[in-house]
Order: sequence, then C-alpha cells, then structure tokens
Amino acid sequence: MYNVTVKIDGLDSRRRNASLLHLLIGFFLIAKTADYYRLTEYRQFLPIAPFLLVASFSLFYGFFRRRLDPSGSFNHRLRLAQVVSFAVIGLMLTRFGRPIDYIGVFVFSALSLLLMVSERRIFMETTIRFDEQGILIPGNYRDHLVAWTDLSNVVVREDYLTIFHKKQKYLQYQVLQDLSTLEVAKMNAFCKEQLESQTPVPAERTSVSTSDK
Repeated sequence: MYNVTVKIDGLDSRRRNASLLHLLIGFFLIAKTADYYRLTEYRQFLPIAPFLLVASFSLFYGFFRRRLDPSGSFNHRLRLAQVVSFAVIGLMLTRFGRPIDYIGVFVFSALSLLLMVSERRIFMETTIRFDEQGILIPGNYRDHLVAWTDLSNVVVREDYLTIFHKKQKYLQYQVLQDLSTLEVAKMNAFCKEQLESQTPVPAERTSVSTSDK
C-alpha cells in the first residue's frame, strides 16, 4: 500500500469557511448574552462571564486560526464549548417566556453540533491511498474508493497526481509531500501492475488445419 498527501480544493474551502463560521457564532453568542444581561436588568454578570469568554475565543480563533492552528487541533473542542454555551443560555432565556429570545439560540446550538461533527474530517490529513482494491480518496464526509477496473491510467509525479477514468474524465491533485524519484517510480509501477491485472486476457484463437481430400 502506498500513501500520497495531496491538496483537495473542496476541503480547503471548507476550512476557510470554518473560520468565518466561528466569527458568526462568536458575534451571535455575544448578542444573545447581551440580551440575557439586559433582561436581568444588568444585575447578573457572573453567570454570563463563561459565555463571553467562549465568544471571545471564537472571534480570536476565527481571525487567527490559519496562523495559530492550521491543523485545526482546537476546532473540535471550541465547537463543543459553543454547543454547550448556546444550550445553557437558551435554557436560561426560557425563564422569561419569550420564544423570540431563545429559539434562535437553540438553532445555533444545533448548528454548532452539526459543525462539530462534520468538521472533524476536514482537518484530517488529506492522504490518497493505493492498494489492491483501488484508490481511496478522502472526501468531505466519507472516503471514496475508486476500483482499478474503473480506471484507465494513473500518473504519479513529484508535483501532481493524475487519475484517469475510463469514462473520459480525470482527477488531478497537487502533491504536498516531498516524493523521491524512487518513490515515484515505485508508485507508478504499482499502479501499472494493478491496472494490467484488471485487463481481461483475450482468448487465444486456435486454428484447425484441415487437409484436402
């Protein structure tokens, strides 16, 4: 089995969107925390301090994630803090009996939970794997296995990996890891071997000679 770390455009755009969503969630959390503070007539600051702290971290992370945490190692834990913060402040707002104050908060809690689950994959290493079954390509929600029988050719270079389908289309990925000439040769040889093993062997034609009577 061989592995190649590549750049996948769809996952890169989702990583950028994750930062924007942290900013949106941070601002909304501040707004709803301010609503609760106003409804309590500005007398209960201590209960809202944790929410302001989570909102501040969300804004800071949204602005500086690409510089401070490019691998997204803190993204999951911050999403969890957002889920809990919205759920708790939503429950606190229900005591005032106005659905307009807390329905949106619970919606954002559900949104944060959905993001927490779906974003786990986008920060994983984007590695394409080659084995006897086919080529395993990472996706947004699950990996995609492309069988060798569906491919016509695979070309591995130091800079790009190109996968040619039999249906006159191809996928191309930028290679992010440093590949030696030997590694490239081994992977190309492996792919060629797998492709040739899937090619049906034509039946041998036998000729029967007959003599004239």
